[in-house]
Amino acid sequence: MIFPSSFKIEQISVPHLVTIPYSHYCELARWAMDMSQTEYKEMKYMPGYHMNVVGRLRKKKENRSNSSFAGQESDHHGGRRKYSVPLVAMPDGTILRDSWEILEKFMGPVDPSWKDLLDNKLGISLRQLAYFYYLNPKNKDLLNNILNQTTLSERIYWFFFGNIVKKSMYELMAITKENIEESKKVIFDVFEKASEKLNSNPHSLTEESFFTPTDMAFCALGSIAVFPEKYSGNTVKMGSIESFPTDYQEIIKFCRNTTAGKFILNCYETKRL
Repeated sequence: MIFPSSFKIEQISVPHLVTIPYSHYCELARWAMDMSQTEYKEMKYMPGYHMNVVGRLRKKKENRSNSSFAGQESDHHGGRRKYSVPLVAMPDGTILRDSWEILEKFMGPVDPSWKDLLDNKLGISLRQLAYFYYLNPKNKDLLNNILNQTTLSERIYWFFFGNIVKKSMYELMAITKENIEESKKVIFDVFEKASEKLNSNPHSLTEESFFTPTDMAFCALGSIAVFPEKYSGNTVKMGSIESFPTDYQEIIKFCRNTTAGKFILNCYETKRL
C-alpha cells in the first residue's frame, strides 16, 4: 500500500480500532476484540504519522483517555492524551478512549487491585524498555523490521522525520540508561508479585478459576517482556529474539522463566486467536 487507510467516523458500519500496531496497549485492545469475536477494522499507523488521524478523533476533550499516556514519564501535560492510542471509533459516533474502556466493553472490567499496577507501572516500564532498544541506532534492524511492514508513505515519512520523532519519543518517555534500570526493577517486581499469586492459583491473578479480563490485561501488557509467538495475533512481526541485543535477550529469558512469564506464554499459546 502507498498510504495507510483512513476513514470518517460518520461513515463506518463496524468499530474501527486505531493503533500503533506493535504497541502492547494496542495489543490488549486487539485481543479483547478478537476474543469477543467482534467484527472490526484495524487502522494501523506508525508513531508521528498517527497524530493527524488520532488528533481529529480526539478533538473533543471528552474523547481523551484518563489512563496512562506516553509523556507522563517525563511529567508532560495531560494534553498529550490527545494523541494516545488505542481508541475505538464506534458506528454510533462514540469513542472508546483507551485499552481499559475497550477491554471492559468487549470482555469485562479489570480487578481494580491490579489495574493501576498494570497501567501505571508494568505497561509504562515495558514501553520505556522496548523503545530504549527499538529506537537505539545500534539496533536499527529492529526498527527497520517494523518499518518494512508499513506503507510506502509511512516509510518516506520516517526517512525524512524519523530522527525528529525518535528524539521526541526519547524526551516524552524519559528514556535514559538510569530510568531503564529503574524500569527493569519495576518489571521484575510486578512479575514477582504476579508469580506469587499464580503459585497459589495457577488459573488466574484473581480468585477465579478461569481466564479473566485481568489476566488478559496482564498477559498483553507483560507480553513484550517474554515475546510470545502469537504476539499481536500476528498483526505485526516483532522479529526473532535472536536478533535482539544480548542484554535484552537476557531480560526476556529471565521473565520467561518466572511463573508469571510461563503463564503469559501459555495463555498466548492456548487463548490468543
